[in-house]
Amino acid sequence: MRELHDYKGLVLGSRLKRASDALFAGVDAIYRAHGVDLTSRCFPLLFLLRDNGPTRVTALAAQLGQSHPAVSQMSRTLASHGAIVERADPADERRRVLALSPKGTALLSRMEDVWKAIIGAVDDLSAEAGVDLVAAVSGIEAALRQGGFADRIEARLRLQRGESVEIIPFEPRYRDDFKRLNVEWLEKYFYVEAIDHDVLSHPESHILEQGGSILLARYHGEIVGTCALIKAGRGRFELAKMAVTERYQGLRIGHTLLTTAIAQFKQTGGRTLFLESNAKLKRALDLYEANGFRHAPRPRGGSHYQRADVYMVYQPGHKAP
Repeated sequence: MRELHDYKGLVLGSRLKRASDALFAGVDAIYRAHGVDLTSRCFPLLFLLRDNGPTRVTALAAQLGQSHPAVSQMSRTLASHGAIVERADPADERRRVLALSPKGTALLSRMEDVWKAIIGAVDDLSAEAGVDLVAAVSGIEAALRQGGFADRIEARLRLQRGESVEIIPFEPRYRDDFKRLNVEWLEKYFYVEAIDHDVLSHPESHILEQGGSILLARYHGEIVGTCALIKAGRGRFELAKMAVTERYQGLRIGHTLLTTAIAQFKQTGGRTLFLESNAKLKRALDLYEANGFRHAPRPRGGSHYQRADVYMVYQPGHKAP
């Protein structure tokens, strides 16, 4: 008889759900045995309220990765058990926030020993399976933030049909594309600063003639992505001006541009490759970390960009945990 594992990745979702259901069932059984009639699915919301204080449902839904109706329903269940209460938002009395009740706080306090045992059991499972389960799930979540699964499947189909992305060097005829892609990205997330306008309008004098380089991603004859290595001193290069048009998500264009830029940096013999970004660009930061960049203190002198609140340095051989 054939088993589900014979189909490898085709039924991965079903197998993960089966494993997830087993974990939930086990924890729920332990909770019931210790007099807790709430399911384990309720506790992440309680953790967030404990750690962050009174919070609106919208914010909770975003942090949990669940829909607003689902979190509202869960909050009603918790309220009926007396674990949480609803109150007016001190910042705006027209809005409501959820908060832990004294009963909810007491519940979390008395569950500490049970949670230590659960964590130990997860460690045991990891050891038996030969893989760090928590790290593996975190890695999958980070990868999915870089590109949804449907996008990845579609990208594979395109590759199977012989459709591929080319990485080519800058040419003057692509000057407008270089600027267009970056302006499109900046206007979506921030705004175009004076330094952006200057560099994007004159890439030859600001980047190429200073010893840097510009890479372009071409797909079916269209320029769909770009990034640059800007020379910032002896042996120092900045990875900058990375942008990919939204119309072609799922082809891993950003990853390909980044790895090509890193390879080009190594060919220069440079000592330091750094970048500046913003903490809200979670997908971009995941991509950088997955390819060897690490957060580091910003050198003296500050940033060229008002939007930059993250400084990262490439460390060869290091990958995200």
